[in-house]
Amino acid sequence: MNVEQVLDPELAAIVALRAAAGVPPPFSGSPDEARERMRRAVVAARERAPLPIVGAVEDAIAVDDTSGALVRVPVRVYRPIGRPTSMPTVVFFHGGGFVLGSVELMDDIARKLCRDMGAVVVSVDYRLAPEHPFPAAHEDALAATRWAIRCVDQLGGDASRIAVAGESAGANLATSTALALRGCKPRLAGQLLVVPGVDMARDVAAIEARRRDFPMLSPNDLRDIVRLYMGEAVVHAADCPPSPLRAHDLRGMPPALIAVAGHDPLCEEGLTYAARLKAAGVPVEVYRFGDMFHTFFGMFEASASARRANDMLCQAFVSWLNQHVLLTT
Repeated sequence: MNVEQVLDPELAAIVALRAAAGVPPPFSGSPDEARERMRRAVVAARERAPLPIVGAVEDAIAVDDTSGALVRVPVRVYRPIGRPTSMPTVVFFHGGGFVLGSVELMDDIARKLCRDMGAVVVSVDYRLAPEHPFPAAHEDALAATRWAIRCVDQLGGDASRIAVAGESAGANLATSTALALRGCKPRLAGQLLVVPGVDMARDVAAIEARRRDFPMLSPNDLRDIVRLYMGEAVVHAADCPPSPLRAHDLRGMPPALIAVAGHDPLCEEGLTYAARLKAAGVPVEVYRFGDMFHTFFGMFEASASARRANDMLCQAFVSWLNQHVLLTT
């Protein structure tokens, strides 16, 4: 299904500037070099726009021993201004192909989620590959979410409205966590999956056959992500995790709001996952942004259209949570 439109002009200008400057692919060089390129880009962007204002920000350690081994995961907790007595709690996983990103670099996205959703946001600083290959990020995501559920009262959230959210690789972590917690109490109220990458055994050659020039995330980048995160465990790429699209049974998953971008090699993957969830009886709502590229969700200060898309998703997800809590309580 083709959802592509002409690329948003402001985003197209960013692509042109990057090409003119000879910016290398995101995962080229050593991991440290790739992370430093991202850090410099984020710092430069923050000099041009203020961070969204929230009520409070607190760094903490999420501790969980449910699996029998003690897991400690750094998190950053955001609370909105006013701190109402009953708020949704959203556990957020940043993007970056399991290799790039951090709670600090995605601070602006988490702040905007907190402010616009009126929610407690727990942003998870999961371990990164290749230093920590699969299943490290998935283990951290599950541990941090269990901690947030257990500590929801202390966090100031509403136990009936705990959700997971993620972008790209983070969306994989979010929905993989939802799968692992399926049937547990309290039940997750929803999942926000933005440009989800949910198949680590995807046919990249088939994506290339359709089109090669995806801006901001190329088919070769997808190969790099699998190589760096899966490492020697690549023989398990078709398992779940790390590939929730290939799960045998998706029944009982929490309601899902899924956003796809037209200029994104993961667009069809996201739509296929939405269709599988729907076929399993899971309430699903799909938002299609045909003029966006893969990383649009964090581009709200660079593009008016990207800001509108981000605003729409924040508003829709809060309404989505409230609607499905009412239906299930």
